[in-house]
Amino acid sequence: MIKKVSLIAIIAVSASCAMSLDDWGGEANYVDFNQSEPAGEEELLRATVELGVGQMEIQPGSTENAYEVDMHFNELAFRPQVEFQREDGKARLKVGLEGEGQSFMKMGETILSLRLNPETPLHLDASTGVGESNIDLSGMRIRSLSLECGIGETSLTVTQPNRSECDRVEVSSGVGAMELIGLGNLSFREFEFQGGVGGSRLDFSGDWAELGDVDIEVGVGGIEILIPKDLGVEIRVSKGFFSEFSMPGFEKQGDTYFSDNIDQVDKVVKFNVRAGIGGVQIKWI
Repeated sequence: MIKKVSLIAIIAVSASCAMSLDDWGGEANYVDFNQSEPAGEEELLRATVELGVGQMEIQPGSTENAYEVDMHFNELAFRPQVEFQREDGKARLKVGLEGEGQSFMKMGETILSLRLNPETPLHLDASTGVGESNIDLSGMRIRSLSLECGIGETSLTVTQPNRSECDRVEVSSGVGAMELIGLGNLSFREFEFQGGVGGSRLDFSGDWAELGDVDIEVGVGGIEILIPKDLGVEIRVSKGFFSEFSMPGFEKQGDTYFSDNIDQVDKVVKFNVRAGIGGVQIKWI
């Protein structure tokens, strides 16, 4: 289950971070760190990635390695943390930066780049604090995905079909814009999205090999939902007093909306959308 985010706490932290991270004072000595592990015979990888401050990048890597990680950071503020274990055909990976150094300033140039073997089935758990996140899972074998974002812009891209069955996808937005592209390629059974402060764009294009259920909670700033024209949709809506819905191409029956094409298409997906503060726009693509 996605952790519930306190909007009051997020807004307070966001205000304190109004100036650029690069403007903070303090000593800095930036260094580079690189590490990789040759691919083994593991049938599953559980990867946990945590970054408090800086830019996070996750994407497919070489089939020759289980993982490849590059970090650029202030060694006076951080030290790298990479833990990898294999046991009984399964592997665990934990990647991040620990902050127990002499200086927590000059952290704006921090970068964590992780590349994972696209042939290994993957449970991915990623979380960010303050900074930008760019995640590309195109053509990988995703069994489950949990993405929890703090403050900053986030993009998730899946332009090629997932080559594994995915049990669950959980995404939580904090403060900042979020764009998720190609969600229909993830082949999930369950998708849960919790909006935060800032606009979100959810693009459900893809091959929809699995017709999973979609649960969306709108945050402050609204959400844009993009749906392929060849997909039928049934949306159950829960509105708040301050919420607005724009849903062209739908017919309402009670508190449920049915797309006009629902009798002419082979694939139909059920959505559950809850909106307290913020608008919802449905667009066909």
